[in-house]
Amino acid sequence: MNDLNDDIDLPPQKGLGQFRYRSLRAQTRDASRSVRRWWWEYLRLSKDYWMVCMTSKEGAPATKDEAFAKIFLDFGNIYESTFEDWWVSTGSNLFAERRDPPKVKQINPREVSPEESRSSIFVEIPLTLSYETVENQIRRILDTYSDVRPANRLETSTSDYPIAVALTRMRVLEQLHELYCLHRELIAKPKALSVLYKGKSSTEYEIRADLFRIGKIMRLSPSNERLTGEPEEIQAKLRAMRSLVSRNLAKAQTLIANVEKGIFASYEELSPAEDRFTSAQKKKHKELEEQWWSVSLFSSDSSISLEDVKRIPYSGDYTNLNASNL
Repeated sequence: MNDLNDDIDLPPQKGLGQFRYRSLRAQTRDASRSVRRWWWEYLRLSKDYWMVCMTSKEGAPATKDEAFAKIFLDFGNIYESTFEDWWVSTGSNLFAERRDPPKVKQINPREVSPEESRSSIFVEIPLTLSYETVENQIRRILDTYSDVRPANRLETSTSDYPIAVALTRMRVLEQLHELYCLHRELIAKPKALSVLYKGKSSTEYEIRADLFRIGKIMRLSPSNERLTGEPEEIQAKLRAMRSLVSRNLAKAQTLIANVEKGIFASYEELSPAEDRFTSAQKKKHKELEEQWWSVSLFSSDSSISLEDVKRIPYSGDYTNLNASNL
């Protein structure tokens, strides 16, 4: 990383450990452990975004979707560097607050601007009252405005890319990201390459097996991991695990669809994206299809290996069951 000078005046950030930083080194460290990091990670999962990065010339995004083009112009090619290097060169400024938050201040009522009158209340504080009395009385006044005051400080962000308040739990973001990457490597990738090369595709049984393995390696449902009991009980556990993996996969896909719109982290269901590319651009994408599937999208924090997943048994102990039900 370059330009990690200390004692510099950095723009304020919401969603990090501090609001203001005097050290880009410290800000980068905290950003790499924050929701901002996962914003970057989920955008990397977008196949459309990767295609734009691979086919665009500087300053000319290869997409007809203007909103998608703006995201590319703002975020740049995020596949060329680590998050830390990207944060120093781009992210710190991109996610910064554009205005300082409002402060409590002494004013002359005759000098109140229209904007202040809409977003502020004015109180008279007798200077003879104690601090405790003033605090208690102001708190009671503010309580009467609870329906118009933001419930979360992130709601007041002035960043060009504010964090959506709905989901900021780091562990959830990390887990869904890992699950998506495992599914991509074990199921989506073989399926796509079999179509590309007109080869043999995975059977339905193999897909079901990998869904179970993903759920088990990630400990999504410990009660369904141990496949013991009557055949019907085992089948129920297999179905429950596969269903849980599929639901979590859908959540990850929704996060990706929203981040493609410049929104993170949100589970809001979106209408299918309009066609983002011209016929000529799609032709180039077909030529890059194999390269896309060769890219590893796992986070650098990932601790699960594909080999560990594949070693999980699925059918050996259940030969008494009909394979179509597994």
